[in-house]
Amino acid sequence: MRLVRILLVVLAVVAVGLAGWALGARDSYNAPAVDDPAPAAPAAAAPAVTTPAPGDQATPDPTTRPAPPRPRIVGFGSEPVLPREGGFWKLPAGTGILTLVTDAPNATKVEFLLTPTGTDVGDLAVRIGQDTNGRDGWLVNWRYRDEPLLGHLTVRATGPGGTAQEVVGIYHPDPAEQP
Repeated sequence: MRLVRILLVVLAVVAVGLAGWALGARDSYNAPAVDDPAPAAPAAAAPAVTTPAPGDQATPDPTTRPAPPRPRIVGFGSEPVLPREGGFWKLPAGTGILTLVTDAPNATKVEFLLTPTGTDVGDLAVRIGQDTNGRDGWLVNWRYRDEPLLGHLTVRATGPGGTAQEVVGIYHPDPAEQP
């Protein structure tokens, strides 16, 4: 009995395949045959509502807009260019002004934050500047004091598509230890 069922299923699959092949031998399904009169206008059908199975890609809705692009931080630097020592940017001795510059496509606001090193110190971050007009580049001037500093400098770009950030270590030597 089981063998008969398998045989019937195989015959049904072959029959469907042959029918598809025979119909496919003509032009496409929607193209009129040479002898057919002009096709009638298709009737308006109600849109089919389907729910995709988990893991399937849903057909995109033509009325929805694509998500805005996420900001990216392409480059992050300073003027004057700071030397790197042990993976940290080293500020020159004494007080000074440092211009922080970044290239952040798709951003509407860029913040520059200074956070001390350590564990669970994110709430101690201090905003040292922010730029909301990227037409002239994303930059801020930071006046640093003549005091020891060991921290992380964060640039955070925010836009309609999300947020991106980059972090670099920064330190300023203790003035008492300067030669």
